[in-house]
Formats: sequence, structure tokens, C-alpha cells
Amino acid sequence: MLAGEVRTSGIRGRRVAIARHGLRVTSPERWIRGHHWFARRAQLIAAGFSDADLRAALGSHAIFRVRHGWYSVPDAPADAIAAVRTGGRLTGVAALLSYGLRVPRRTVLDVAVPGNACRLRDPGNRRERLTAGAVNVHWVDTRRRLHRSPWRVSIEDALVHILRRESRDVAVACASALLRHRRLSAARVAAAFARAPRRSSGWRELISALDDSHGETFVRLWLMDAGVVCESQPYVPGVGHLDLRVSKHVYIEVDGAQHDPEWSGEGESSYQDDHRRDAVMATQGDHVLRYTYQQLYSSWSLCLAGIERAIADDLELTARRSQQPAPPRLLARLRNERVYRKRRRSPPETSRSGVSPP
Repeated sequence: MLAGEVRTSGIRGRRVAIARHGLRVTSPERWIRGHHWFARRAQLIAAGFSDADLRAALGSHAIFRVRHGWYSVPDAPADAIAAVRTGGRLTGVAALLSYGLRVPRRTVLDVAVPGNACRLRDPGNRRERLTAGAVNVHWVDTRRRLHRSPWRVSIEDALVHILRRESRDVAVACASALLRHRRLSAARVAAAFARAPRRSSGWRELISALDDSHGETFVRLWLMDAGVVCESQPYVPGVGHLDLRVSKHVYIEVDGAQHDPEWSGEGESSYQDDHRRDAVMATQGDHVLRYTYQQLYSSWSLCLAGIERAIADDLELTARRSQQPAPPRLLARLRNERVYRKRRRSPPETSRSGVSPP
């Protein structure tokens, strides 16, 4: 049997599918797992499975019906099941999330369906018709661009959808994440912008492969709107890279969930290391402003006021230091005064008998 060939043989009136490589007998469940989590009934029959095989797999709960003529396995991604059950494929931000990219989440899924699609179903129940608000349905022309996945569009098509539907901030954050994690080349990103509406043509210049998270992208764009010039991922000796620098001695760190001391996700919490880095920065005369995602999204005006005040103070302090630097004798006297104060605060010496010397 040639590689990739599927052969069937009659055993007690039932056909058994032979695995693609070798002569190992496979099952509908394993076949579906090897074909992007979903399969049509016609595909399974063509692969050598009979209706009896499918009924047996359904009875053992190894597979289940997503919608009429579609089968999947219980541990398939929940968003993928919702999209296929609706009658389409994930697109936009939901599609990029399914590819493992850290982009802004949405409460409602975006599902792309063919232009002639009908009988759309509720994502939670294949027996009920689709109701308004369950998912965002987008009718697209699937004849032009085909993708092998039955439940999500390609990364480039997802980016095109975002450029058409989402805001500037979300679109720039998604495009920056694709470049940062090398999921799309600069040429393919440019091709996606070429397919997007004219309203997004100016956003291409705002993309940065230096942004490590969408929170950094948002802050960078909002600072630009406020007229604040910032530098992404500046390197500080002894500390490493920080998120943003807004003046000579003022830096901004955008803290996600992994910066929390009670972080329980993948990897260790960076809480202790963050404070160590801040202490090192303080010894060098630098100031680090830390903001959480919740602070940035709910109280950006307060965060911006703090950033602008820190920049103004840094500019004034830097100017004073350059005009009137502290003389060496003054620095030496300050050090001596510190040592003297420490000695005065230390407890008096006592003898072994417990009586203080005169």
C-alpha cells in the first residue's frame, strides 16, 4: 500500500479503515483528531468507515455530532465547536487567539460563513436556530481564498478581518503581535493591509515588532495621542529590557497577570524579580511606573497624569543637576552624617553583667 493511501477490508460485513502509515487499525476518533478536530460524514465514509462504525463511536461517546453531517471529539476547542456548529469558521481576534497569540479578547466570537450559507445554528445547541447576539456572523466569499482548517480561517485572513472591523488600537496590537512572534512576515502583513479598507492604510506605520504585549501597544499609542514621545523595550545594564521609556530617568512597565504574586498559570510569577529590578533602577536614579491592565483600561486619564508629572519632575531635576552639580565635599559630608546618625541610633554597649559602662 502506498503512503497516504486508505484501504478497506471486509470483516463481518463491516469495513475497517487502515492507517495511513503502516497496517495499524485506526478509529473514527483518531482519524478526526488527525484531521483538524472535525470531519464531515462523507469524509469518514470515504476514509473507509461505515455507518455502523460511526454509530459505535457515537454510542461510546468517543465522537459526537456537532451539527448535521459534522462530527468531532469531546476535547476539541470550545470556540472551534461553536464556530462549526454555527456553520462557519473562527475569524478575527478569536482566530488569532486559537493560534496561540496574546491579543485582546472579545466576549462574542466572530464567525465567517459562506456567502450562500443558510440554516445557521445556535453555537450552544445544534437543534436550535441561530439567535441574534450569540455570535457575530460575517458572510464572506470563500471561493477566492481557501484554507485547509475546517474551523478557523488563516492568520492573514483573520488580520484582514480585524483591519476591516476592529478599532485602530486592536488592529495595530494584533499586527504587532504577529510580527513580534514571527507568525507573519512583513510582506504578508503588507499584503493584508492591501486587502483592507482605506481607513486602515495609515495604521501600518504604527506597527512595532518590539511590543511584547497588546497592553504595551495600547500605552504606546495612547502616549502618542497625548504627544508623549516614548521608546519601546529600552535596555538598562544590570536590569535588562523594560517596556517603555518616556524620559531620561522615567520608565513604564505594563503588568499582566503573570506579575501578580498569586499567579498560578504557566511559568513562575515575576513579582519578586520585578521588585528586584525596581530596586536596582532606584539605585541608578531611575523611576519605574508600574500599571496593571485594569488601571490602564479603566483609569487611563489618571495614569497619564502621573506619567506627565513624573516626566516634568525628571526634566526639572536633570536640569538642576546639570547646572548645579553637588560638590564632592558636600557628598562626603552627607555620607559622614549618615554614618553618624546610624551610630547614634545603635543601642549602647552593655557588659556581661548587664550594666552599661559609664
